[in-house]
Amino acid sequence: MSLAHRIIPCLDTDGERVVKGVQFVNLRDAGDPAALAARYNIEGADELVVLDIAASRDHRPTFLETIRRVAAELAIPLTAGGGVATVDEGRAILRAGADKLTVNTAAIRHPELLTALAAEIGSQAVSATAGKRSSAAGACRRV
Repeated sequence: MSLAHRIIPCLDTDGERVVKGVQFVNLRDAGDPAALAARYNIEGADELVVLDIAASRDHRPTFLETIRRVAAELAIPLTAGGGVATVDEGRAILRAGADKLTVNTAAIRHPELLTALAAEIGSQAVSATAGKRSSAAGACRRV
């Protein structure tokens, strides 16, 4: 049995703009998330993920207007996350147009949040992501 191949791009944002860097360092502007989402949609992506990678760092909720703008460009499923620390914040992301929600920092710090989100919005719409940073000495830490 062969697994289906799926194309699922991920746009890392710093709120309103897509950013690129290496291990979340030296971030540079890489474009408008809605415009890039439209392009991925046209080019045949199966799904799209948008992560507000600065939300937890900046102690703010995910930038919902970005999610609204991206969702308006898509005819494919959208997963969004970044800065989700409560069930209400997760619900707001879905109301903004995401089909699914992903949790990173809070999933590590408060794993019970995943259970609460799954009970509230359904386990099919909740996922967790994890990142790591390596130091020059090879030590890893969660991000």
